[in-house]
Order: sequence, then structure tokens, then C-alpha cells
Amino acid sequence: MLRMTQPTLIDLVQKSATWLQTKGLPNHRREAEWIFAETLGLSRLELYTRFDMPIDEAEVTRLRERVARRGKREPLAYVLGMQPFHRLKLLVSPAVLVPRPETEELVDIILKELPTEPCRILDVGTGSGALALALKHARGDCDVDATDVSAAALDIARTNAATHQLEVRFHQGHLAEHLAGPFTVVVANLPYIADNERDLCDPEIAFEPAQALFAGSDGLDLIRPLLADIKRICPAGTLWLEHGWQQGDAITAEALRLGLTCTIIHDGAGKGRFARITS
Repeated sequence: MLRMTQPTLIDLVQKSATWLQTKGLPNHRREAEWIFAETLGLSRLELYTRFDMPIDEAEVTRLRERVARRGKREPLAYVLGMQPFHRLKLLVSPAVLVPRPETEELVDIILKELPTEPCRILDVGTGSGALALALKHARGDCDVDATDVSAAALDIARTNAATHQLEVRFHQGHLAEHLAGPFTVVVANLPYIADNERDLCDPEIAFEPAQALFAGSDGLDLIRPLLADIKRICPAGTLWLEHGWQQGDAITAEALRLGLTCTIIHDGAGKGRFARITS
């Protein structure tokens, strides 16, 4: 792979896509194109309009290294050091979970229901800052705070906020225990994979921070205490949760036990993925 003398761009894309296919990647062609476009500073269209462009040895080395990393099933976002999310390009590293498309769906749902007037928003377990920054980007009039237990994750989130010139206050601590509120809206994409489901996950999961993925025997070890705290931090507002598609019934039962109202909302694939919870 990638050993030709002065190879052309299209040759390398094709060879890399074929090699990634042997590693079990279903979107091998798209991912090869993405790696080449980002590495060479080209658009995906330019990959084909400049198909005969020669690639020098230094560029071949960079491309070889990135393609090899992806072939080992390292998440593409880590290979490239960034992930597009809701019209933002976010810095990511193994210190944070890679933002998922489902979480972009949650942003859209929340934006439709935010009050028209400025309000206070809290993102619990912010990671890369994806939810907090996307909401602030769309609703600059709102006051946004974000919290995470990981100092390394908060470093990434702060960098993303500075890059996009978005004013979000970041706090380190467990869930929302260290914050007073009240907030109008609380959003959270907390770890929700059960410990016994590790072997069912894609190989890429092994590269992501375990504390951002796994949460006890049923995946609800962090969701339960957040639900128990919602009357304090968001007494007259709404909590939005992203959760596992089979956890809706358990989350609804826990919310009802705490005197909360819970509605489960389906994602684009028709799975119960989000919870809307009010006091």
C-alpha cells in the first residue's frame, strides 16, 4: 500500500480504499476520501478534479500513517483530530468521546423547543463540548454552562469554544452536584452502555475513554443520580437525555418514581433514543 514512485492522487485513493475494505470498514471509499481530503487540504470534489496530481514522499508518508491507523480501527475522528458536528468542526482526541450523529438529532429537537426568550442551559458531561457549543452557536442569546468530571475533556471543550469564539462557562465536577442553578434547560449525553455490553460494541470503542461510555450493570449509574437532582437544578424546566435505545422503559420508570414526567422520543432510525423529562 502507498509505495509507488510519485503516485497520483487517484491511485492512492483507490489503493487505500481497497485496503481499508480488507480491514472490514463498510464505508471504506468515503473514509479514504475523507482522510485524503483533510490531509491534503482539498475538498472531496478536488480529489477527482485533480486526480492526476502527483503526491510527494512526505505527503505519502502522512497519508500512509493515517490510513494505517484507520485500518487498525482507530476512530476516523481521532485519526484526523476533528469531527464535524452541527455545522461546527470540533477538535477531538482520545480524551473525549467522538460526537455521534444521534446527538446532532438531539440538538435539533432541543432547538425546536427552546423558549424564544434567552434562557439558561446546562450541558452535563460535556466531553468535547459538542452539545453546549452547538446550542450556543445556534442560540447566542442563551447563557450556557457545561460540566465534566474530566480535566482533559474540559481542555478539549475550552479549545473548541475558543476556536469558534463561543462563550460557554466550563466547570469540573461530578454531574451537576457542584452547581446551584436554576437552569431552564439541562442536556446530557452521559455514559449509558452496560458493562456486560462491551463485547457487543464496534472495535472503535476500544480507543474511546471508558468513563465516557460505560455506566454499571444496566448503563444507568449516572443517569439515575442526575434524575434525582433535576428538581434542584431545573425545578421549572426540562431535562433532555440521550440514552440507549432499550433504556426508555427503565428511565421512564425511574422518572415516575421520582415524581417526574418523562416522554421518550425516537431518533431518525425509529429507536427510542431521547428522553424529555420535566418536574
